[in-house]
Amino acid sequence: MTARLAAAATATTHRNRSVRISGALCAAALLTLTAAGCSKKGSDSTSAGSDSSSSSSSSCGTVPAAEFSDTAGLVKALGADYSSAYSGYSGTVQKSAWANWKGKKSGTITVGISESQLTNPYQTLINNALQKYLKAQGYKVVDLVSTNEVTNQISQFNQLITDKVDLIIYQPLAAGFESVVDKAAKAGIPSISVLNNVADANTVNVVPNAFAAGEAQAAALAKSMGGKGTILGVHGIKGVPIDTDTFNGAKAALAKCSGITLDDSIYTDFSPTTAQTKVQQYLAANPTKTIGGVLEGGPMTTGIISAFQKSNVTVPPVADNGLTKGGVAYWAANQSSYKGVGLFNPADGLAQAVVQVAKHMLDGDGVKVSDIVINPPLVTSDNLSKFSKSSFKTGDASTITVGDVGQTFAETSYVDGFFGS
Repeated sequence: MTARLAAAATATTHRNRSVRISGALCAAALLTLTAAGCSKKGSDSTSAGSDSSSSSSSSCGTVPAAEFSDTAGLVKALGADYSSAYSGYSGTVQKSAWANWKGKKSGTITVGISESQLTNPYQTLINNALQKYLKAQGYKVVDLVSTNEVTNQISQFNQLITDKVDLIIYQPLAAGFESVVDKAAKAGIPSISVLNNVADANTVNVVPNAFAAGEAQAAALAKSMGGKGTILGVHGIKGVPIDTDTFNGAKAALAKCSGITLDDSIYTDFSPTTAQTKVQQYLAANPTKTIGGVLEGGPMTTGIISAFQKSNVTVPPVADNGLTKGGVAYWAANQSSYKGVGLFNPADGLAQAVVQVAKHMLDGDGVKVSDIVINPPLVTSDNLSKFSKSSFKTGDASTITVGDVGQTFAETSYVDGFFGS
């Protein structure tokens, strides 16, 4: 199925919004994040448009579209499938500094990885998957895992530059990576940012559209709640872009819902265990408050469900942001009373897309844009069976992978479209 600062929050405030159904609620009412190939499958992605409401509707539970920064029209030139995937994207799309890079096609190719702390199963899986797929391409891998301190990760990034690796894949915790990205570029080393975007033409961002994801998830919850009640927001790490964008998107959707309140005061470091503790404490401190739904910044669903159970409070719909085995198992076992929503954002699928981008770059294919945005499939009761297996167990915090269910995350053809003349 991860971690990241305040720069992303300010980046989203200037966006203008027009009213439209994003198709995030395609099969019914669902949620989102991002997936390259999924933008081609409108019925399962946040970018399609097939809710029963009209595109001019402003009712609660619909998904408003948002503009994004593409002043040169680079995304538009790629085609409609691409433009729709970028709705509300907080980054700035630029022409990539590596558009004419010849790559490295011979000799030993070394790829460095700088990832933030492995605090949950998603982080661990994406780290393992990146190493697996890179090695399968014949690349030598230098893997560095930092603490949840930006200074530590930047130090590791600098170490990879010193080691003269051929390409760096990194997961930035926060803003502030521009200087080291530029330093790497000056040394002839391209970099690929995963999950969180860095506004710099010298890096290539391979990221989910967390803003659109937040919109779709919040709209789905609001719809299931009948437009009334309180949504509990469970953050990961304060200021991390993917978390910030998710909640900015949610607030954009909920702005259309006068009867819904979002209380997003909880922060958990993206840890299911911490989420359980914090949500239990919240429920104990607010015994008279009824929670109609839960929105999370990352895959912490199992901890949240457990918190409600241990507090003897009915489990409300949880937007399973990342799609966990335990969350799907609980959903499948309680379909008559539990109306969940989910986002298929598999760590191995994202790793595959990142390695595909890395290979194209190293082969000298030329990447057209600085930001490669992926729109993942939404999961509702209508398509839950595609993402559920009898072997999944309630309480398992592991995120569902491409290998688990055989569902596509990022279509090869979609990623390929960002390369070549």
